[in-house]
Amino acid sequence: MSKINGSRDTRNYGFGRKLHYSMKNCLRTHFGDGHYATVQAHSERCRLFCDWLLTTHQIADPRRINQEIFYAYAAHVRALLENGDISVSTATNRISSVNVVMKILRGDTNVHISKIGKVLGEKRCHIRTKAPQGLLFEQLDPLIEELINTNLHRVAAIIMLARTAGMRLREAILADLPRLKREALTLGEINIQDGCKGGRSGAFAPRWIPATDIVLSAIEFAISASPPGSRNLLSPTESYVEFLRGTVNAARNIVKGHGLQRFHDLRAAYACSRYQALTGIPAPVCVSDDESSILPRSCNREARQIVSRELGHERLEVTNAYLGKKS
Repeated sequence: MSKINGSRDTRNYGFGRKLHYSMKNCLRTHFGDGHYATVQAHSERCRLFCDWLLTTHQIADPRRINQEIFYAYAAHVRALLENGDISVSTATNRISSVNVVMKILRGDTNVHISKIGKVLGEKRCHIRTKAPQGLLFEQLDPLIEELINTNLHRVAAIIMLARTAGMRLREAILADLPRLKREALTLGEINIQDGCKGGRSGAFAPRWIPATDIVLSAIEFAISASPPGSRNLLSPTESYVEFLRGTVNAARNIVKGHGLQRFHDLRAAYACSRYQALTGIPAPVCVSDDESSILPRSCNREARQIVSRELGHERLEVTNAYLGKKS
């Protein structure tokens, strides 16, 4: 890993003079030009850690952070959790981000908390307990209409692609739209491979989605919203980060105003919709315990595996988080 200046023996391990800046700088160096959202998320969580270090221990140099101090911070986060000030997910993420940053700064894992759930006294539950927003397409119509009327056609296209094809935000933005339309018309399926998480490539990790009429309509709308000279939702002179910071961020208040807290919830809606199409019964998260139907285990598992592949996950338990408890 390259450094900006100095060595590991210099203040803030050579990543800058101010504590939080050095942590953000090491993240940028480690992840390079990409992973903007990841860098931003870790950075914001580490800002809280820095504030605690300065206030509680008067520490302004991460070289002074040892395992005892890290455990003290974990105890502070646990107190916030027990008081109901933060959720278990937030508490877990705060400690996880410090793990990441300290490993990058130090080059080792000597200051690290491996069993976060044990330290917090509560494990994060990954299983969804409420039906996702946007499960019914009609719920999204007012949102899409307002985005179009606000000249945010490209964000409306993201909403449609995410809901109809289970795309992540990055995948919807970077999708090769002409290729997807060609595949939909000639094959009846589309292969999601652009902008996939973890560097997946369609040539090596095919992810085929049934190209229903509504999927084709979403692709055609995205093509109409695509800037001239582009094959995706970015203009030829625009970077992914610029589009996120500008156009997407400008639309977030509108999106939340219609009850959709995150674009990612649309993937959960897609997962639930596909599960019902494959099994004939609603996903467990969409019904109460009294209303849920019991599928033969083999049928239930097969449906979940199909949904998992279509979402681009290797682990079945990740998809279970979208669908709810096992039926």
